[in-house]
Amino acid sequence: MPELADRVTSEGAVQHRAGPSGPRVNLGCGPVMKDDWINVDGSHRAWLVAQASPLDRLLVRLGLIAPTAFKPSVVYHNLLKPLPWASGSIAAIYAGEVWEHLRYADAERLTRECYRVLAKGGVLRLCVPDGVEFWRRYLEIFAEEHATARPRRRPERLRRHVQMYFDDICTARNLIMSFGHFHKWQYDEVQLVDLMEQNGFTEVEREPFWVSRIAGIEAIERSDFLIVEGVKA
Repeated sequence: MPELADRVTSEGAVQHRAGPSGPRVNLGCGPVMKDDWINVDGSHRAWLVAQASPLDRLLVRLGLIAPTAFKPSVVYHNLLKPLPWASGSIAAIYAGEVWEHLRYADAERLTRECYRVLAKGGVLRLCVPDGVEFWRRYLEIFAEEHATARPRRRPERLRRHVQMYFDDICTARNLIMSFGHFHKWQYDEVQLVDLMEQNGFTEVEREPFWVSRIAGIEAIERSDFLIVEGVKA
């Protein structure tokens, strides 16, 4: 993906529509932390930085762990538990590449939690890898190789693509074996829109990169994948 500055130069200014004002949450922030957002992460490293920052710095100095972009202000939270904010207290929630790391039932519960903590008119914006694009690419590779004479075919291209699915996507690893990094579901536009609508959101639509009701989305949105946004009525 082009650098963020290149996006502005090549595609024009960031586009915003009227949206709510108030606290904005960057849910599953990873290394993307901005001071004017509430940055939340459930990883082991986020816990170490949030709960034991001096220990984290010591381990870095000793060369036992690598430096991290997490700041002590990061809010450590297990996303399988209720969100730590009062009902109706948050203006906007952005989650980039988070929902695919949850089993579908857990994603439903988290979507409902987002609805609960958002104020009326609040916005939930989700960005996930697009399953349609993954399988479209698979079919493209298949068509190319199938059209090639057998002696010149490269079936390893298909094997690599399929291996990616079973290594990173088609997994249900638990606890210490997962670390939250493996995908537990694969979304497409139909599924993701339905997930949000079934859990109370209205005006649910697929959105382009950086086109949002959430002011300042360009500061934290890094992936131009499947992006869907909805409003709490």
